[in-house]
Amino acid sequence: MNCWKIKKLQTQNFRNLKNSIFDFSPSINCIFGQNGNGKTNLLEAIFFLTNKKSFRKNTDYAQMINIEGENPELILQAVFDTNEELLPYSLRMTENLEERFLNNKIEKSKTPSTSIFINPFDSYQFHTSSTFRRQWLDSHISIMDKEYKQVLGKFQKSMRFRNSLLSIGGRTVSAQLSAIDLQVSEYSAFLTRRRFEFLASLNQFITPTFKAIFAEEHALELTLDSLFIHWDEKRIYDFYRHQENSDIKSQVTQVGIHRDDFIFSFDGLNAFEFCSLGQQKMAFLSLIFAYIELFRYKFTSYPIVLIDDVSGELDSLRWKNLIQYLETKDFQVLITTANENFGKELEKIPASRKFYIEHGSLKNHG
Repeated sequence: MNCWKIKKLQTQNFRNLKNSIFDFSPSINCIFGQNGNGKTNLLEAIFFLTNKKSFRKNTDYAQMINIEGENPELILQAVFDTNEELLPYSLRMTENLEERFLNNKIEKSKTPSTSIFINPFDSYQFHTSSTFRRQWLDSHISIMDKEYKQVLGKFQKSMRFRNSLLSIGGRTVSAQLSAIDLQVSEYSAFLTRRRFEFLASLNQFITPTFKAIFAEEHALELTLDSLFIHWDEKRIYDFYRHQENSDIKSQVTQVGIHRDDFIFSFDGLNAFEFCSLGQQKMAFLSLIFAYIELFRYKFTSYPIVLIDDVSGELDSLRWKNLIQYLETKDFQVLITTANENFGKELEKIPASRKFYIEHGSLKNHG
């Protein structure tokens, strides 16, 4: 996987961003501006360019295009630094067409880099919603493991078909359920094994990362809560055969990896039940940066890190610790804020580049 840093970006008709050219630092970039002026849109443009999707849910061309633009065409043009050369990468998108060009040649499969988006509101959802935890982990495992992503898609398709059969009910669906359960069992065993292996690798980084950022000694661990841990395909298949009548009665698959959960423990206790909101936020940030370290360990290169106004989620001491941590790392960071005090701390970062956005326009940079 190529993981280059973004050097330049120009946007045309992307949300409220005007036709400005951003010249980024390879280290820390600070994006200032009041709420609603386009800071998050800039991060979204980079994320969309590097991940082929938005970090906002259910977002398509109609949501991203600036309706005030003269041409109904969204264009993102960038230059990426590979450490060896500068390569242009661009996206042209209309309602019916999406074209990407790498070094002036059409590119359908690859993106020049990967970016990780850190949302200030995700901590609460991560600690309170099992569905969010599962989707968050599936998404982040898929970034690092393409086979996992492919099998996850097949599993979800098979599970939708299984549930459609259950909604029909009756004895006539039994043979079809038996056949689809062979697929579901195969996919479930594979995905459970990969989830377990991923967490084993990730957990090596979470506690050291927490200490590195917040200078506190606590043991953090993320574990998989699943019935199917260490089960092989046959055992899972036998379980679904035994579960068939109950599932037909309820008209839905009641048990499976689509309902698995992930438990985040803090010094051996459930973080949601026993930690303060501040500790939960610290734990979640440590999880994300541990993932970034694991990413580097696997691909020998960091992703681009996009941080959206995280200052509101931490007290002054903790976000100062976060800034000090970012200064020690080699990954490229774009961090936004509308917080005046946090902004003053960002201003102090040596060799960082500052951008000031007002009503979608780049008003000043330094």
